[in-house]
Amino acid sequence: MPTSTHRDEGYIKFSFAHEAAPAPAHPRLHDLMRIRDDLHEWELIGVLPDGIGYGNVSARIAGTPRFVITGSGTGLKFPIAAEHFCEVVSFDVAKNSVVCRGPLPASSESMSHGAIYAARSDAGAVIHIHDRVMFRLLNQEGAPQTPADAAFGTPEMALAVGRLAATLPPVACLVMAGHEDGILAFAPDPRSARNALWDVYARSRRE
Repeated sequence: MPTSTHRDEGYIKFSFAHEAAPAPAHPRLHDLMRIRDDLHEWELIGVLPDGIGYGNVSARIAGTPRFVITGSGTGLKFPIAAEHFCEVVSFDVAKNSVVCRGPLPASSESMSHGAIYAARSDAGAVIHIHDRVMFRLLNQEGAPQTPADAAFGTPEMALAVGRLAATLPPVACLVMAGHEDGILAFAPDPRSARNALWDVYARSRRE
């Protein structure tokens, strides 16, 4: 199992232990794939002009703290496929590290997903997207947000996400104030998380 420390997606260093394995199995994987491709078409998941990828979708493996998530460097992939996912077997927020298995390693965004699953037993899916217009609207509406000094990819951000998620309804969106244009949505299932984002997306385009 190779172990690496790297500057994932152009941001903060984190470490991972990755075991090469077939694509993970999950009863909601096909739902996740369709939802991820919807988000890609809306440009809420993708790659910036400088080549830095953004956005991930994940789903909890029922009855466990483990989850499946789109792998590192998949922002350009369209349509997404099962081999573009991996399973996060465990994670340690304090050490900013994950243990994962699958065709691809997990990205550092896995930390915030994991923090939500750890904070909420009812969370079955998490989506992380970027959109300037939605970010601005949610800020104007006073949406819940993490502290501005909690930077993306750091233990401080993951801890802040977990603390905030624990105070919110079962279906919610939150602003990652220390991560430019970053938004997280979570829900008991992937479609409900996607619909929460769609509501914000539709309203932001009417403004």
